[in-house]
Amino acid sequence: MRPDRHARGFVLPAAIFLLVVLATLGAFLVHITMASNVGAAQDIQGARAVQAARLGIATGLYAVQVSGTCAGGTLSGVSQLTGFKITWACSSTAFTEGGTARTIYQITSTACTTTGASCPSSTVSELGSSDYVERQLVVVTER
Repeated sequence: MRPDRHARGFVLPAAIFLLVVLATLGAFLVHITMASNVGAAQDIQGARAVQAARLGIATGLYAVQVSGTCAGGTLSGVSQLTGFKITWACSSTAFTEGGTARTIYQITSTACTTTGASCPSSTVSELGSSDYVERQLVVVTER
């Protein structure tokens, strides 16, 4: 028995439709996987930036508590924090309490992935990049 003329070619459009749906689903899954991987990489860089900023705080605290100076500075080339620059600044306020001269120091540490001289970056293209990471920590101490 011969197939009806109107029923011919029904499988080809269904197969094409199925291929298009599967290709779209595959592209969607690739997009979601890549977005997840980029997010995880940014989380790791953010955690590294916090550690770099903590290094700047430690450097500032050491300068204030041990050396008695409050100058600030920039750190770069730290082996475990490759790609990060750390800028720390210090400000002081002197006061007298109960006849004793004291000084309060505020140390601000900023860590970022800049190609410039210090953090934070001032380059517009760098600030708009998805690779740019910046974290800032502030601590107050008395001496």
